[in-house]
Amino acid sequence: MALGLVPWFCLMAAGLAASVALLFWGMRSGQFADQERARYLPLRGEETLQEERERGAFARQVYVLAGLVAALFVAFGATLGIAVFK
Repeated sequence: MALGLVPWFCLMAAGLAASVALLFWGMRSGQFADQERARYLPLRGEETLQEERERGAFARQVYVLAGLVAALFVAFGATLGIAVFK
């Protein structure tokens, strides 16, 4: 019975590690530095977002986020596979 819980604890540990890593990455890169600016981000016009995309401001963050999501899907799939087939 206890061995069946090991994959789920591994998945929780991977999620916690990813959350802590993303928190430190956000703090180091200054994501939380300007709270006043963040308050008005949803009100910005689409043309401002398009200009930032054209400059490539989002490129690195998008690739990092996509890689983390892919890694979490792989971990979740492995956990489900172990839980179902054991």
